[in-house]
Amino acid sequence: MIREAQRHLAQWTLEPIAKLISEEASAKLGGAVQIDVVRPLQAYDAGGKARAFSAMIKALAEAKAAGNDPGPVLHMLDHE
Repeated sequence: MIREAQRHLAQWTLEPIAKLISEEASAKLGGAVQIDVVRPLQAYDAGGKARAFSAMIKALAEAKAAGNDPGPVLHMLDHE
């Protein structure tokens, strides 16, 4: 529950503020400034990501063994 709250805070509150700050800093400093408030939170969910990735690989292997085309799924995952 706390991870979800942190993720929502970062994505819905802090990220828009960070974008405004980075735009203003880029204009004032004359170079590209990026502020990422979401990526640091991803380390908290490394175990969940690993389990989800493992499940996706297993499901793709089973689908391929059953003769199903994994192309649409890979396209949905932005994998070429």
